[in-house]
Amino acid sequence: MSRRYHGWWVVFCAFVVALYGWGFGFYGLGLYLVALHDKLGWSPATVSAGISFYYVLGAFVVMQVGDAIQRFGARPVVLIGTAMMALGVAALTIVREPWQLYLAFLLMIPGWGAMGGGSINTIVAQWFDRRRGMAASLALSGATCGGLLFAPAFASAIASWGFDKACYAAIAVMLATLGPTAALVLRAPRPTEHDIGDDGTSRSAVEGDARTRRELLAEPRYLTMVGAFSIGLLAQISFIAHQAAFLEPVLGLRGAGWAVSLTALSALAGRVVVGLIVDRVDRRGCSSVVLAVQAVSMIVLLSTSSVTGLYVGCLLFGFGVGNLITLPGLIVQQEFPRRDFARAVSFNVAITQLVAAVGPSLLGILHDLSGSYRTSLIACLVLQATAALLVLSRPGPRPIDLPADA
Repeated sequence: MSRRYHGWWVVFCAFVVALYGWGFGFYGLGLYLVALHDKLGWSPATVSAGISFYYVLGAFVVMQVGDAIQRFGARPVVLIGTAMMALGVAALTIVREPWQLYLAFLLMIPGWGAMGGGSINTIVAQWFDRRRGMAASLALSGATCGGLLFAPAFASAIASWGFDKACYAAIAVMLATLGPTAALVLRAPRPTEHDIGDDGTSRSAVEGDARTRRELLAEPRYLTMVGAFSIGLLAQISFIAHQAAFLEPVLGLRGAGWAVSLTALSALAGRVVVGLIVDRVDRRGCSSVVLAVQAVSMIVLLSTSSVTGLYVGCLLFGFGVGNLITLPGLIVQQEFPRRDFARAVSFNVAITQLVAAVGPSLLGILHDLSGSYRTSLIACLVLQATAALLVLSRPGPRPIDLPADA
């Protein structure tokens, strides 16, 4: 592999895209909720309804992003998405009525689509084959850093300067750093580069049209993959939404905050570890192990009330956070022709986002009905164990017309 291979600059750029995409478009949502409550007196339910609208409508935009990158190239998609995210966040500073919140989120949605998991996986896939697992893991580590670095810095700025000034400052930093980086790095691959591996060797693209979304849903292997990651992410996102509330009675708010930070650090470490080995192992088997580790984390959290035990449970849970958005694209690469990659990955991200969007509300309902988080954690355990088994299912013949090690 040549050290000058441009694909590694693409990975760096994708890392920066993910950093701001998840910083503004995922982790930032909780900060907007608190800030708008403090600034305008809106109830959490009012803002949460807007967030649900953002996720549901955003799923349909995410569904199209792979095709858009294939057709127009990564650079215009990312630059336009960055501009839309900036406009949407800026619009949050001037909303005065609840209905205006939906307009602001409507501006942000294309940004989330262009800077999210479907986009990152598609961009990396244009440059890497054999070492795509490592490349995708490094690029999507930016998503973890969005929670580990960007979100705390943004929260601190809001506390120090107020919501409006903090938003404008964060937007300015994003535009000044991501804009030039994307413009310079995300050039369209030349025809002789488009299908080369990261070792510099060429691979011919598979002729023919990509499967339609209906045809993908008719493919049993695709269904077991999407189903497994949908319910796995349903459990994961649900727990993350309620993690601080679950931990606070024992650890206190400050201790719960440290546990969340530990989860994020573990997520970063887990992504690097999986990235180092995933290109050399069966990717469904790797996914099953990751999901099983998260199931074990629920067992630990359910069986202990000690401070140490709770931190250990959060550490184990963090190992899978992030990997569940990297692994589906790697399974698609391993089991489907290259022509299907962009559409199959974007469609998976859209479906899993739709399913996971209802999770936090469901766990809240279970908590209210039972009076504790025990039932909610048992539900997460069952979902993760089910996903770990389902992802191992490989019905039907291998639907790929390329060598497995291509």
